[in-house]
Amino acid sequence: MRRLGLRPEQDFLIVDHSPGPGGAWQFRWPSLTLSTVNRVHDLPGMGFAETLPPDAADARAATAVPHYFELYEKRFDLRVHRPVSVAVVCDRATAATCPNAEVDGLLHAETRVGGERAAGDRGGGAAGPETDHAVDSGPSDAATSHTERTAPAAASDLGGGVPRRVPTPGAALRVRGLINATGTWDKPFIPYYPGAETFAGRQLHAHDYRAADEFAGRHVVVVGGGITAVQLLDEISQVTGTTWVTRREPVFRDGEFAPEDGRAAVAIVEDRVRRGLPPGSVVSVTGLREDDRVRAARARGALRRRPMFDHIEPEGVRWADGEFQAAEVILWCTGFRSALDHLAPLRLRGPGGGIRMTGRLATQVAADPRIHLLGYGPSASTIGANRAGRAAAVELTEFLGVGRG
Repeated sequence: MRRLGLRPEQDFLIVDHSPGPGGAWQFRWPSLTLSTVNRVHDLPGMGFAETLPPDAADARAATAVPHYFELYEKRFDLRVHRPVSVAVVCDRATAATCPNAEVDGLLHAETRVGGERAAGDRGGGAAGPETDHAVDSGPSDAATSHTERTAPAAASDLGGGVPRRVPTPGAALRVRGLINATGTWDKPFIPYYPGAETFAGRQLHAHDYRAADEFAGRHVVVVGGGITAVQLLDEISQVTGTTWVTRREPVFRDGEFAPEDGRAAVAIVEDRVRRGLPPGSVVSVTGLREDDRVRAARARGALRRRPMFDHIEPEGVRWADGEFQAAEVILWCTGFRSALDHLAPLRLRGPGGGIRMTGRLATQVAADPRIHLLGYGPSASTIGANRAGRAAAVELTEFLGVGRG
């Protein structure tokens, strides 16, 4: 956006729900290192490798990647306001669902702010005329703020050539466009199975996993067929007994994924969202990479996959044929859903639950071209995120008739 001639905090504002740079990366489990994580692709203009020490292979991803994001924000003076949560976005057509809804067809974002850092002033002055351009919701911004909500304040405009104050608690911003980059981390998904509420042990999602040692001496049922499930199964199976269950038979493949493999997977997901279908899992297209860690887990017997159980009982899980597995822990590695609850008043989803996307790289919402979704569909992969970000900025500024084009 800056390259297109827009000015930060005057023509566009970036808000982020997280306490610091790095989006969801800062919350990953400690054992996830740069040697085990999927490749971290460079952001434009600054390589990831140049921010790392020579012996960085064993560095924690939750430290190294946020550090890279922090240095990137500083180098390019991105001025991300955090922690700020966008609670709801609506427009005149859905005014009944939104407070302070005299918006004249503009997008209307009510925010929640937490912490003194977000309440600082980057510039004084009253709001200028209604010339707002865009709000960029940061990588892990979501409506599920844990900060106290205050009564909505009067709507304020972003724009007019005057630097604006950081959003205050309950404030409403009137904007002409929205680039939503909320990702999925705040929406862990656990499918319901009969009897789940009766389980006497512990149930948790991979979102809340910290270390394998906490499960020592307790049998763990690991549910899920993706990369995360295999990584955590490998760790946990080294300290205690495990059972691995998946809905489909996992597909393993030898060797590194070639660039064309990634592009092919992204293309399949892109086709789905262009047709208005919910995004599919990339791993369902690419399969799982068979590396030394996977081979070692297989040799230990940890990768003996079982089909999904039929129901959950207080002391374990039971299959339809009557077989029972006692367990003290069920770890759900069942993925995430897009964190888009704050956009619900705009009614963007179709009958099947997906959002039909359009534009050069399928970032633009077909039903409302003022809105671009990054981290949804093909742009959820870092393979396509950089190109998608540029496409969103160009298309939105072209649609609004602002910037250099």
